[in-house]
Amino acid sequence: MTAEAERPQGGITVVVGSHPHAELHDRPIAARLKQDIEQALLAMEGSGAARPTVQILTDLWFLNDPALVASPAVAFGTAQTNAAVAHFASRLPQAMVVDGTFEILLDRTAGDPRVALRGVDADSTALAVSVFVEKYLRGWIEEAARAIKAARHDPQCL
Repeated sequence: MTAEAERPQGGITVVVGSHPHAELHDRPIAARLKQDIEQALLAMEGSGAARPTVQILTDLWFLNDPALVASPAVAFGTAQTNAAVAHFASRLPQAMVVDGTFEILLDRTAGDPRVALRGVDADSTALAVSVFVEKYLRGWIEEAARAIKAARHDPQCL
């Protein structure tokens, strides 16, 4: 079976760094974020569409698969510990900035289903994830679900 065949189709990826610091500090946050995303998807379940899968991958796997990079994803950490965060830093607009602490990068107007949450350290990264969940997750999940649904009908659209 090829890697393409093994990849869940129509999914959402939570991206953590492959750095030891990210494994220690960010991996537990990724598990909680995955649960938050799954709960938000359950709340939307009345739409009749198949629920997207949610997976946690490291930045190395994520960035080496163009289909994943174009798909709905939340990358978080510092730019030094998660290359996906660094990758999105110049590609996504700032939705929220707390100077010297964290920034939330997402495009709420163009329908881009990708998010980067960048903190200056582990604590500020955790705070960025919490704020994202509180302020932006519901709207982002709706956009991500639309992108996934469109991709199922036209795989070239992501």
